[in-house]
Amino acid sequence: MSLIVSENETPKFEPIAEGTHLAVCNMLVDLGMQYSEKFGKSNRKVLIGWEIPDEVIEVDGEKHGRSISKRYTASLNEKSSLRKDLASWRGRDFTAEELAAFDLKNIVGTSCLINVIHKEGTNGKIYANIGGIMKLPKGMAKAMPSEPAIVFDLDNDPLDSIDNLPDWIAEEIKRSSTYEERAYAEIKPPIEDVLEEEDETGLPF
Repeated sequence: MSLIVSENETPKFEPIAEGTHLAVCNMLVDLGMQYSEKFGKSNRKVLIGWEIPDEVIEVDGEKHGRSISKRYTASLNEKSSLRKDLASWRGRDFTAEELAAFDLKNIVGTSCLINVIHKEGTNGKIYANIGGIMKLPKGMAKAMPSEPAIVFDLDNDPLDSIDNLPDWIAEEIKRSSTYEERAYAEIKPPIEDVLEEEDETGLPF
């Protein structure tokens, strides 16, 4: 097998069509504290993904509903994009009680309508982006995901389960300070073990 690769050998798919699509939330991933060069600070980020059943691609002979995702700052501040999109999705804003502690896992498996718009990247390619999210009209059938949902909590799930995520998501998580701190804490030996080893040998090195 040749180790010479080119852009032309990467599978290419047309961007998801512009317009309104029926979708179902099939992904919720905690990306940890991500540093922004633009704003010069770190914020907790989450990635939310949706499957669009009416947009199908074939991979290795199997058909799958296409997916689209969006990154958010993990905040329900009144100016946050996450709060705006969730409020539109559910058809009303949050109560004071919900704002105190809302479990994002509630959105997984929930259907909605998403508005897809196309934008040109700096590389000249066209990308599909989420322009808006809406509650399903009354009486409209819900979407059914074709595969199990992906949910990952960086604070509580086993750290090695990151390797089960798509590579591009796993790499983003590993760039977070949250991941670095937890990984260090899990591999660092307890201080009493270090002291015990030093006492046994009686040598500094």
